[in-house]
Amino acid sequence: MFQGFNKSTIMYYKAIRMENCKKTYQYNEHLYLEGVKIPLDELYYEMYNYFNSVDRDLLSNRRRCISSAYNDARFCCGTPMKEYFYIRFKLNRANRKNALGFFFDASLDGYQYGLNIYNPDASGMNNIREYILDNKCYAKKVIEDFNKASLLEIHGEKYKKKYYPKEDIVLQEWLERKRISCTHEENLSAVFYERGILNYIFSAFDSVREVYFMLKEAL
Repeated sequence: MFQGFNKSTIMYYKAIRMENCKKTYQYNEHLYLEGVKIPLDELYYEMYNYFNSVDRDLLSNRRRCISSAYNDARFCCGTPMKEYFYIRFKLNRANRKNALGFFFDASLDGYQYGLNIYNPDASGMNNIREYILDNKCYAKKVIEDFNKASLLEIHGEKYKKKYYPKEDIVLQEWLERKRISCTHEENLSAVFYERGILNYIFSAFDSVREVYFMLKEAL
Protein backbone atom coordinates (compact mmCIF):
# COMPACT_ATOMS: atom_id res chain seq x y z
CA MET A 1 0.00 0.00 0.00
CA PHE A 2 1.36 3.37 -1.04
CA GLN A 3 2.22 5.57 1.96
CA GLY A 4 3.92 8.47 0.21
CA PHE A 5 7.56 9.09 -0.55
CA ASN A 6 10.26 9.41 2.13
CA LYS A 7 13.65 10.75 3.18
CA SER A 8 15.45 8.17 1.05
CA THR A 9 13.76 9.66 -2.04
CA ILE A 10 15.34 13.04 -1.33
CA MET A 11 18.71 11.65 -0.24
CA TYR A 12 19.04 9.59 -3.43
CA TYR A 13 18.28 12.46 -5.80
CA LYS A 14 20.52 14.86 -3.89
CA ALA A 15 23.37 12.38 -4.34
CA ILE A 16 22.65 11.99 -8.05
CA ARG A 17 22.38 15.74 -8.58
CA MET A 18 25.72 16.25 -6.83
CA GLU A 19 27.47 13.67 -9.03
CA ASN A 20 25.45 12.09 -11.82
CA CYS A 21 27.19 8.82 -12.62
CA LYS A 22 26.59 5.08 -12.37
CA LYS A 23 28.95 4.78 -9.40
CA THR A 24 26.76 7.19 -7.42
CA TYR A 25 23.74 5.05 -8.22
CA GLN A 26 25.51 1.86 -7.22
CA TYR A 27 26.68 3.37 -3.94
CA ASN A 28 23.19 4.68 -3.18
CA GLU A 29 21.16 1.82 -4.62
CA HIS A 30 19.61 1.10 -1.22
CA LEU A 31 18.25 4.66 -1.16
CA TYR A 32 16.85 4.20 -4.66
CA LEU A 33 15.07 1.02 -3.63
CA GLU A 34 13.62 2.51 -0.43
CA GLY A 35 12.82 5.97 -1.76
CA VAL A 36 11.95 5.45 -5.42
CA LYS A 37 11.43 1.89 -6.66
CA ILE A 38 9.31 0.54 -3.81
CA PRO A 39 6.97 3.57 -3.43
CA LEU A 40 6.68 3.87 -7.23
CA ASP A 41 5.65 0.22 -7.47
CA GLU A 42 3.06 0.81 -4.77
CA LEU A 43 1.80 3.96 -6.49
CA TYR A 44 1.60 2.08 -9.79
CA TYR A 45 -0.79 -0.51 -8.32
CA GLU A 46 -2.95 2.21 -6.74
CA MET A 47 -3.18 3.96 -10.10
CA TYR A 48 -3.77 0.70 -11.95
CA ASN A 49 -6.79 0.02 -9.77
CA TYR A 50 -8.04 3.56 -10.32
CA PHE A 51 -7.73 3.46 -14.12
CA ASN A 52 -9.32 0.03 -14.20
CA SER A 53 -12.57 1.81 -13.35
CA VAL A 54 -11.94 4.73 -15.74
CA ASP A 55 -10.79 3.24 -19.04
CA ARG A 56 -9.14 -0.14 -19.42
CA ASP A 57 -7.45 1.11 -22.60
CA LEU A 58 -5.08 2.95 -20.26
CA LEU A 59 -3.89 -0.16 -18.46
CA SER A 60 -0.32 -1.26 -19.16
CA ASN A 61 2.28 -3.37 -17.44
CA ARG A 62 4.63 -1.86 -14.92
CA ARG A 63 7.61 -1.58 -17.27
CA ARG A 64 5.70 0.63 -19.70
CA CYS A 65 4.33 2.92 -16.98
CA ILE A 66 7.23 3.54 -14.58
CA SER A 67 10.47 5.39 -15.30
CA SER A 68 13.77 3.58 -14.87
CA ALA A 69 16.78 4.88 -12.97
CA TYR A 70 18.77 5.33 -16.20
CA ASN A 71 18.53 7.94 -18.93
CA ASP A 72 18.56 6.88 -22.56
CA ALA A 73 22.28 6.67 -23.40
CA ARG A 74 21.64 8.22 -26.85
CA PHE A 75 20.41 11.49 -25.36
CA CYS A 76 21.79 11.71 -21.81
CA CYS A 77 24.63 14.19 -22.55
CA GLY A 78 26.87 12.99 -19.72
CA THR A 79 24.07 12.45 -17.18
CA PRO A 80 23.42 8.68 -17.27
CA MET A 81 21.05 8.67 -14.27
CA LYS A 82 17.61 10.25 -14.22
CA GLU A 83 17.22 13.15 -11.79
CA TYR A 84 13.43 12.70 -11.74
CA PHE A 85 10.88 9.89 -11.84
CA TYR A 86 7.41 9.40 -13.27
CA ILE A 87 4.39 7.17 -13.71
CA ARG A 88 2.44 7.47 -16.96
CA PHE A 89 -0.69 5.64 -18.04
CA LYS A 90 -0.91 6.39 -21.77
CA LEU A 91 -3.06 5.15 -24.61
CA ASN A 92 -1.07 2.87 -26.88
CA ARG A 93 -0.75 4.39 -30.35
CA ALA A 94 1.02 2.60 -33.19
CA ASN A 95 2.96 5.69 -34.32
CA ARG A 96 3.42 7.06 -30.76
CA LYS A 97 2.12 10.45 -31.90
CA ASN A 98 -0.60 12.29 -29.91
CA ALA A 99 -0.62 9.67 -27.14
CA LEU A 100 -3.11 10.82 -24.51
CA GLY A 101 -2.28 9.91 -20.93
CA PHE A 102 -2.34 10.67 -17.20
CA PHE A 103 0.89 11.25 -15.34
CA PHE A 104 2.66 11.89 -12.04
CA ASP A 105 6.20 13.35 -12.24
CA ALA A 106 8.55 14.38 -9.44
CA SER A 107 12.07 15.65 -8.79
CA LEU A 108 13.86 17.72 -6.14
CA ASP A 109 12.23 20.79 -7.73
CA GLY A 110 8.69 19.58 -7.01
CA TYR A 111 5.98 17.35 -8.41
CA GLN A 112 3.18 17.58 -10.92
CA TYR A 113 0.29 15.48 -12.15
CA GLY A 114 -2.49 15.68 -14.67
CA LEU A 115 -3.41 14.88 -18.27
CA ASN A 116 -1.00 15.29 -21.17
CA ILE A 117 -0.72 14.60 -24.90
CA TYR A 118 2.66 12.98 -25.56
CA ASN A 119 4.50 13.57 -28.84
CA PRO A 120 1.84 15.96 -30.16
CA ASP A 121 1.89 17.18 -33.72
CA ALA A 122 -0.09 19.69 -35.77
CA SER A 123 -2.53 17.08 -37.05
CA GLY A 124 -3.45 16.07 -33.51
CA MET A 125 -4.26 19.64 -32.49
CA ASN A 126 -6.18 20.16 -35.74
CA ASN A 127 -8.28 17.09 -34.90
CA ILE A 128 -9.02 18.53 -31.45
CA ARG A 129 -10.02 21.90 -32.90
CA GLU A 130 -12.26 20.30 -35.49
CA TYR A 131 -13.94 18.17 -32.83
CA ILE A 132 -14.56 21.17 -30.58
CA LEU A 133 -15.99 23.21 -33.46
CA ASP A 134 -18.22 20.32 -34.55
CA ASN A 135 -19.46 19.72 -30.98
CA LYS A 136 -19.50 23.20 -29.47
CA CYS A 137 -22.24 22.71 -26.87
CA TYR A 138 -20.79 19.44 -25.58
CA ALA A 139 -17.20 20.77 -25.59
CA LYS A 140 -18.20 23.95 -23.79
CA LYS A 141 -19.99 21.96 -21.07
CA VAL A 142 -16.95 19.67 -20.58
CA ILE A 143 -14.54 22.61 -20.43
CA GLU A 144 -16.77 24.63 -18.07
CA ASP A 145 -17.04 21.67 -15.67
CA PHE A 146 -13.26 21.27 -15.79
CA ASN A 147 -12.75 24.99 -15.13
CA LYS A 148 -15.24 24.95 -12.25
CA ALA A 149 -13.38 22.14 -10.46
CA SER A 150 -10.16 24.24 -10.55
CA LEU A 151 -7.96 21.28 -9.61
CA LEU A 152 -5.83 21.41 -12.75
CA GLU A 153 -4.77 24.28 -14.99
CA ILE A 154 -4.71 24.28 -18.76
CA HIS A 155 -1.24 24.80 -20.23
CA GLY A 156 0.11 25.16 -23.75
CA GLU A 157 1.59 27.94 -25.83
CA LYS A 158 -0.94 30.15 -27.57
CA TYR A 159 -0.69 31.50 -31.09
CA LYS A 160 0.36 35.14 -31.25
CA LYS A 161 -2.44 35.82 -33.69
CA LYS A 162 -6.03 34.95 -32.80
CA TYR A 163 -7.57 32.58 -35.32
CA TYR A 164 -10.95 32.09 -33.59
CA PRO A 165 -11.93 35.55 -32.27
CA LYS A 166 -15.64 35.01 -32.97
CA GLU A 167 -15.92 31.77 -31.01
CA ASP A 168 -17.13 31.56 -27.40
CA ILE A 169 -14.42 32.71 -24.97
CA VAL A 170 -14.56 29.35 -23.18
CA LEU A 171 -13.73 27.53 -26.41
CA GLN A 172 -11.12 30.10 -27.46
CA GLU A 173 -8.92 29.13 -24.52
CA TRP A 174 -8.51 25.71 -26.13
CA LEU A 175 -8.79 26.54 -29.82
CA GLU A 176 -6.03 29.15 -29.77
CA ARG A 177 -3.32 26.86 -28.36
CA LYS A 178 -0.53 25.04 -30.19
CA ARG A 179 -0.76 22.21 -27.67
CA ILE A 180 -2.78 21.35 -24.58
CA SER A 181 -2.09 19.79 -21.19
CA CYS A 182 -3.97 19.93 -17.88
CA THR A 183 -1.54 20.08 -14.97
CA HIS A 184 -1.08 20.83 -11.28
CA GLU A 185 2.43 21.75 -10.13
CA GLU A 186 3.63 21.99 -6.53
CA ASN A 187 6.80 22.14 -4.43
CA LEU A 188 7.70 19.16 -2.27
CA SER A 189 5.18 19.89 0.48
CA ALA A 190 4.39 17.68 3.48
CA VAL A 191 1.69 15.76 1.57
CA PHE A 192 4.39 14.39 -0.77
CA TYR A 193 5.41 12.12 2.12
CA GLU A 194 1.88 10.98 2.98
CA ARG A 195 -0.70 8.60 1.56
CA GLY A 196 -3.02 11.58 1.43
CA ILE A 197 -1.36 12.72 -1.80
CA LEU A 198 -3.47 10.06 -3.54
CA ASN A 199 -6.64 11.99 -2.66
CA TYR A 200 -5.31 15.06 -4.45
CA ILE A 201 -4.11 13.10 -7.47
CA PHE A 202 -7.30 11.08 -7.96
CA SER A 203 -9.57 14.08 -7.32
CA ALA A 204 -7.66 15.94 -10.04
CA PHE A 205 -7.93 12.98 -12.39
CA ASP A 206 -11.67 12.82 -11.69
CA SER A 207 -11.99 16.51 -12.59
CA VAL A 208 -10.43 15.97 -16.02
CA ARG A 209 -12.07 12.62 -16.80
CA GLU A 210 -14.61 14.01 -19.28
CA VAL A 211 -11.89 16.09 -20.92
CA TYR A 212 -9.93 12.86 -21.36
CA PHE A 213 -12.82 11.12 -23.11
CA MET A 214 -13.46 14.17 -25.29
CA LEU A 215 -9.80 14.31 -26.38
CA LYS A 216 -9.67 10.56 -26.86
CA GLU A 217 -12.59 10.73 -29.26
CA ALA A 218 -11.08 13.72 -31.06
CA LEU A 219 -7.69 12.10 -31.52
